[in-house]
Amino acid sequence: MEEVRASSGDADRPTDSGDLRQPEHGNANLEDRLDAAIAVLGRRSGLMRSFAARYGRPRLYRDSFDPGRSNGPTHQHAYGFLVETLIYQQLSGSSARAILARLVEAAPLEPEVLLALGADRLRAIGLSAPKIRTLERLCKQVTPEELDQLNVLDDAAVRRFIVGLHGFGDWSADMYLMFHLHRFDVWPVGDLAMRRSVQRHLADGAVLSLDEVVALGDPFRPFRSLAAWYFWADDHAQGLGGAKS
Repeated sequence: MEEVRASSGDADRPTDSGDLRQPEHGNANLEDRLDAAIAVLGRRSGLMRSFAARYGRPRLYRDSFDPGRSNGPTHQHAYGFLVETLIYQQLSGSSARAILARLVEAAPLEPEVLLALGADRLRAIGLSAPKIRTLERLCKQVTPEELDQLNVLDDAAVRRFIVGLHGFGDWSADMYLMFHLHRFDVWPVGDLAMRRSVQRHLADGAVLSLDEVVALGDPFRPFRSLAAWYFWADDHAQGLGGAKS
């Protein structure tokens, strides 16, 4: 999966879009910032306007990227969220939800407790051997305090940290940026469901290269995270949700 890098092409950006994009700036709460960004996207794109009418406010306020677990706001600490992204890698939402439910039932998503479960218990819960190794390395090498420090870093620095971890790539970084840190300008081209939805709506169903999908996200800057969520939501509504990249 290719890394998507930000550019300065922010046409039609409202004068306070910097405040809207970054949760640590300004006094507006997340819901207000989402509503203001939706209004910008709606003025810019008829498709986004129709998505907003159909699906409402993007649920970036949830600490879960799974549309099958979207019944109201939740909170997940940074470590638990990263473990969640590991479980969802290369799995359908239903399979990942089942494994995550068994893991949460077995132990809190905290490094010492997860490490104490041992490989046999993790395998019985449903984790593959590569994911068990990744989880063990994460538990031994990264502390919750280190993850908490990501809150104040810019998107590129957060991405470098996460993709530098064994077993984590751009998709995990995208999910962390969008749903845990609430960053507004992420375009997760490595997600199969989003890419499929983009191709259906913006390319008449043609199969596109990753570079082409990246380019199709440019008109939605600096609010690509919201556009991505709408494409996800529509894919989920069509019953097409499949494995994550």
